[in-house]
Amino acid sequence: MGDFMKRLMIILIAIAMLATLIGGALTASADTDVSVTVDGRKVVFPDAKPFIDENGRTLIPVRFVTEDLGATVEWNAEDREVYITKDKSNVLIRIGQERILVNGITKTMDTKAIIRYDRTYVPIRYVAEGLGATVGWDAGTRTVIITTIKDVDPTPIPTLTPSATPEKDPVTGWITVKEDLTWVEYSMSINWTVDNELLNKRYDAAEKMFAERYGEDIAKEIFAYVRLKQTRPYVLEYKRFKMNNQFITVSGKGAGLDIKVWKEGVILK
Repeated sequence: MGDFMKRLMIILIAIAMLATLIGGALTASADTDVSVTVDGRKVVFPDAKPFIDENGRTLIPVRFVTEDLGATVEWNAEDREVYITKDKSNVLIRIGQERILVNGITKTMDTKAIIRYDRTYVPIRYVAEGLGATVGWDAGTRTVIITTIKDVDPTPIPTLTPSATPEKDPVTGWITVKEDLTWVEYSMSINWTVDNELLNKRYDAAEKMFAERYGEDIAKEIFAYVRLKQTRPYVLEYKRFKMNNQFITVSGKGAGLDIKVWKEGVILK
């Protein structure tokens, strides 16, 4: 009887160890077998991988938002907040909280952003939809399907009815200024044009507008960098400038160029 009990105990211990190993393997696979596509293109995650959390939501490293969704990501270390902008959309999400701010409107999530293995992870559905994309899920292949390309309506046939709307000024009409946004005090967008002479007139006009608001010294410094973008393919890399207790960021890609003056107290890392 004693030998039988010993053998039984050994078998039970072996079964328990096997169950632990299988459970660990299943848990590990949950972190690695989630795929993400953007507009039909599979996203490659070289190190930090997307995973499904305990709430059944897919979390992805925030760097993906910058590289594959074409957004700008800022990190406020003091408040542990991630601020994401793309075109006219902006998303603010705080680590460990279930609230998300989308274009100034507070919404409640059923999960939260976290820091895992020294990487910031955000719930992709809430972030992508906040930036105007659509998100789907293929359960068969465990794939998050993100679509950023909008259906384009057919171009209407032009009529010969004269329009009373005046044409845009070729210089100032292509400079857009917005003020007092969620985290941004002053935002300026400049449209690139193939006409080099006209482009530099826009830069001159934009610099004058910026100088009237913030002074000639900082305007000269900012626009010395802005003027490097003279061709459409040239990428004006994201760059930060300091003005007293405020940050100014500049970036340009394709036909767009953006200058943002962040509100005092916003810390960019």
